[in-house]
Amino acid sequence: MTSRSTYQRRKTADRHDNVDVLRKQVTWYKSFFDNAADAVFLIQTKTWAVLDANARASALLGVEHVDLIGRTLPQFKSVFNLLSSSAAPHALAEVNLHRDEESVFVEVSARFVEHDGQRLILAIARDVSDRRSLTETLMQADKMMALGQLSATVAHEIRNPLAAVNLNLQMLQRKLEADDKAQHYISIAMRGVERIMNIVSTTLDFAKPQAPRIEEIDINDVLTDSLELISDILFRKIIAVHLDLEHQLPKLKADMNQMQQVFINLLTNSCDAINAKGEISIHTGSEQLNGETVAIVISISDNGCGILAEDLPRIFEPFFTRKAEGTGLGLAITHRIIQQHGGSIDVKSARGKGTVFSIRIPTPLHNPQV
Repeated sequence: MTSRSTYQRRKTADRHDNVDVLRKQVTWYKSFFDNAADAVFLIQTKTWAVLDANARASALLGVEHVDLIGRTLPQFKSVFNLLSSSAAPHALAEVNLHRDEESVFVEVSARFVEHDGQRLILAIARDVSDRRSLTETLMQADKMMALGQLSATVAHEIRNPLAAVNLNLQMLQRKLEADDKAQHYISIAMRGVERIMNIVSTTLDFAKPQAPRIEEIDINDVLTDSLELISDILFRKIIAVHLDLEHQLPKLKADMNQMQQVFINLLTNSCDAINAKGEISIHTGSEQLNGETVAIVISISDNGCGILAEDLPRIFEPFFTRKAEGTGLGLAITHRIIQQHGGSIDVKSARGKGTVFSIRIPTPLHNPQV
């Protein structure tokens, strides 16, 4: 009997020891989590709510830990899409978060984790705002010499012929003043010449970035105007365009000419990726960021040839191109314009299946129904 009691006491003592060991391990791992050098987020998919975060994450976003838990971060939707579309267990992405009224660009290493029957996103984020700014500065300095040579060539080879084209179009417009149909086509051509002039000016000023001229614009109108300016390419290649534009979008605070240049660059790239016949789909929508701000979302997709996997990390680099007659500045300018507007641009592409460019630009929420 005594032997049995001794056994029970020993068994109970062992159980207490095991509980103590587990408690120490939990405390140990919790300490690692809380004191990690990088921000750590545990994000619930679909709702994009923060289930847990460490002290560094609170400092990164400038909020107390208690206020961060439960906060919605829809920016992680793009991380979810990358993880879902990739066979790799991890994904590396750049996400634009918000601290007070400023943007914080973070590099996110993320993976799916399963907990209590839920699929969650475990994300480790590092602030790369300063590194990004430094990289842009070094890249700009590295390209200055080549850019100067390109600028002189562009000024001589494009501006002068464009001026002659514009002059002749004006003369033709006066000569065919009574022909409404001719006037319509001449007007489109003249607007095209004007856009080319603006693009040339932007290219010449690439080494000296100019601040956007901010005004309230309807992004759907800018998209449809951009489509009209490339209508000849669409007809020549038999490209069908599918529009899925969300009505009653809030006005976007942006530079209309720069945004039009972004869309024309992307649409032209989509047309170039389609050999002879294909489709381009354009979608607009919005994502709630907080009570006062939404992100206007624009996606442009095509079923063209796609981009080589090894080229994807370089497509926004100045002067990088696979086109025989390309300058490699189109996507670089596009990327910079989106950054100047506080937005982000992502790309997904599969060789032989097509490409999707997704743009997100924050804007103040004026219409409470949106």
